[in-house]
Amino acid sequence: MGLPILLILFATSAAAVVAYGVHPDLAQYSSGLATIMIARRLMWPLISVSLILCIALIGLVIAGKRRAWWLIGLAPVLALFVHRFGPGSPGPTAVIENPAFVEATDANAPEAGDYVVGLIFEDRAYAFPYRALFARPVVSLIDYDQRMLLLWSAYANRATAVSLTRELRPRDLEVVSMPANSLVVYDRRLGQFISGVTGRTLKGGDVVGFSNPLDTTKTTWADWKAAHPDTRVMAGWNRASLPSRPILPAYKMRVPPVPEIGTNVAMLATTQPAAVRDDVKLDVPANLTIGDTRVLLLRDRSGRIRAFDRHVKEDLFLTFELANGARKREANLIDIDTQSTWTLDGRATDGELKGQRLRRIDLDDRLYWGVMKFWYPDLELIETGG
Repeated sequence: MGLPILLILFATSAAAVVAYGVHPDLAQYSSGLATIMIARRLMWPLISVSLILCIALIGLVIAGKRRAWWLIGLAPVLALFVHRFGPGSPGPTAVIENPAFVEATDANAPEAGDYVVGLIFEDRAYAFPYRALFARPVVSLIDYDQRMLLLWSAYANRATAVSLTRELRPRDLEVVSMPANSLVVYDRRLGQFISGVTGRTLKGGDVVGFSNPLDTTKTTWADWKAAHPDTRVMAGWNRASLPSRPILPAYKMRVPPVPEIGTNVAMLATTQPAAVRDDVKLDVPANLTIGDTRVLLLRDRSGRIRAFDRHVKEDLFLTFELANGARKREANLIDIDTQSTWTLDGRATDGELKGQRLRRIDLDDRLYWGVMKFWYPDLELIETGG
C-alpha cells in the first residue's frame, strides 16, 4: 500500500512545483524571484519525473498488483497540469512575431478613447492597443534587416521597446510570469530571464541581444492618430473583456507602504533613478539635481511633464524661472545666468544662447510607484515643492 501512496505523493509534488513555482505572488518573499527562475529551469525535468511516476502507478494497476481505484490519486496531477498549461496560461503563445496591422481608417481600428502604445520604428509609426498587448505582451517587428521587440507589463503600465541584434531570436522567448506586476520573459536558447519593466535581466545585467532603446508613448488612440495620421495599428484581440485602459497592480510586492503602491509617478531616465508624482504642481519650473544630472522639470502647454538637462556647454549649468511681461508672451522661460529666453520645448529664442537647445531627458509617466520601487530599489521620489 505504501508504494502507490509514495508514487502519487511525489508525482503530485512535482506537478505542484510546475503549476505554482512561477506564481507572481512569490515576489513578495525575499527569495521569490530566485524561486521563479529555478522553477522555470526545472520545469521539464519535473514534468518528466511526474509523468514517469504516473506511468509507474498505471503499470502496477495493469499488472494486477494494485486495484484500479488507485488511479483516482492521479486526478490532482492532471488538474495541476491543466492549470499550468491550459488556455490563457503564460508561455510561448504570448509572444507574436510580425502581427497583422491595419491602417488608421480601418474598421478594426480601436475606439477613440482606447489606449495604445505608440512608437516609431524605421521612420514608420505603429500603434499597439492595450487590449492586444494584454493578450500578446511580447511583440516583435522586422523591417528588412532591422528588428525590434516590445515588452508590455500591463499591471505596471510600462512599455519597453528595444532594437535587437542577431544574438536574440524572438521565437526562443516565452512569458514566464508577472512577479511584482512586471512581465518576465525567458529566453530558452540563451537561458536569460528578462524583466519587462527594466529591460534588463532579473539579476540586473544587460540582456544579450538588446541594442538601443526606442521611445514609446502611452496615449489614447485619438491622440496618437491625430499626431500620426499615417500610423498602422495592430489588429485583433479586440474582445471587450480585455482592458483598454491602464489597470492597477494585481500582485503582492515587498515595498515600503508609503507612498501607496498605486501612486502614479513619472520616472526620469537619469543616472540616479528618480520619479515625481504625476500630479506634481509645477506652477514654476523646478531646477533639480538628481545624481550627476542637473534637471529642469516643467509642464508643457498640454499639461504633460517634461524634463531637460540644464547643462548647456562646458561648466555652464543654467537655472530657469518663468519669464514675465512681454517676454512671457514670446517665450515661457528665462535663465538667470545669461538672461536668454527659452520656449517650453527647451529652445533658446533670444539672448546670448539663442539657437541652443536643452537635451531632453526621457520621462515615462503614468507608472505605479510600488512597482517601480520594487524593480528599481534605489529609486527616489523627488518632491519639487512647487
